[in-house]
Amino acid sequence: MWDSKFKEALPILERIESFGYQAFFVGGAVRNQLLAIPITDVDIATSAPPTAIQEIFPKVIPVGIEHGTVIVRHNHESFEVTTFRLEGTYSDKRHPDRVTFIADLDLDLSRRDFTMNALAMDRLGSVYDPFNGQNDIRNKMIRTVGNPNDRFMEDPLRIIRAFRFVSQLGFFIEEETLSAVLSSIEWIDSLAVERLANELEKLFRGDYCRVAIRLCSELNLWRRLPVFNKIDDVSSLLANINSPLVGLYEVFAYIKLNNPAVQIKEIVREWKQSNHTFHTTKQLVESVELYMKSGLTPWLVYQLPSELYHSFIRLVEVTLGEQINENQLQQTEKELPIKNKKMIDFSGHDLIKLYPNRVKGPWVQRYLNEIESAIVTKKLTNNYIEIKEWVHTCHPPENA
Repeated sequence: MWDSKFKEALPILERIESFGYQAFFVGGAVRNQLLAIPITDVDIATSAPPTAIQEIFPKVIPVGIEHGTVIVRHNHESFEVTTFRLEGTYSDKRHPDRVTFIADLDLDLSRRDFTMNALAMDRLGSVYDPFNGQNDIRNKMIRTVGNPNDRFMEDPLRIIRAFRFVSQLGFFIEEETLSAVLSSIEWIDSLAVERLANELEKLFRGDYCRVAIRLCSELNLWRRLPVFNKIDDVSSLLANINSPLVGLYEVFAYIKLNNPAVQIKEIVREWKQSNHTFHTTKQLVESVELYMKSGLTPWLVYQLPSELYHSFIRLVEVTLGEQINENQLQQTEKELPIKNKKMIDFSGHDLIKLYPNRVKGPWVQRYLNEIESAIVTKKLTNNYIEIKEWVHTCHPPENA
């Protein structure tokens, strides 16, 4: 039975063929179809040159047209369509110096990384497999198309992709390919950290991440990666990860929790990640540390956004070996007297009115924070009069 993604893209193949060109589904989508696992993206390869695709379809985005790739918009969905091609040398170990458009599907598939990805499927469901990829899939084997040293020299990111596929699929790396990984691993140093980050995130979130992490340690991969290369006994640190971490912020939080000497800002900077990643990592670290100190308190749940519940649960399990049920978090959240500081029935303006002769300063925010904490922990009722009395009689600001 075809995945719905193929059904959505099928009219694109049919339209290209109606103009006399060949068109096929290719790559990871075909592999996943054979494995009966979810498909996220459908890529299409065709004998039609990019200019022809632009004429055939009304909405085409020329994202990589010089390399034969365009995005076709169909029914509000985007599909990557690439012309059959041969590639020249890779001087920058990323992009081919020269691309030649061809009309031969087998030659196009010959430039791909692994045999399990060098597959094509036509609109009727027939699979084209010139490099025995289906057999490698049945044997759960990751093997390069052709000479592995050549494939890795063209683009060393394929080395990380091999580990990533171990994590995602539970496959093993074929002996000759594994030997080439070992002899080529220093080429990883030439890769842009942004490309590494994308693959690293996928590696840690795979169902078989524990196997992939161990293999990376055996082949000394971590010594080639930012931050990891500065951690003493990084292999032992990562060996404790026995279930997936989703998102680099979870990986970074795990590193910080297990190696306090590492600074979150340094991790995020070296991996060239966003401020959002920094703040999310920091929030998760603080939440887990608070849990380690005091358990699952209302104050912890109040400070933890609900969208980070799953991340928090995973980190507690991986770091402490303890399991938290999401229902516990939801029930604690439900019982909170306030959900955010905007709900507090008392403001900074109210506080200043209580002490009009005192110069405004940091004391205002400090006491607002105390009020917030007291309400959340149910030491104080969220009522203007009670808060005012609490501040005035029990917690007057110094020098008021």
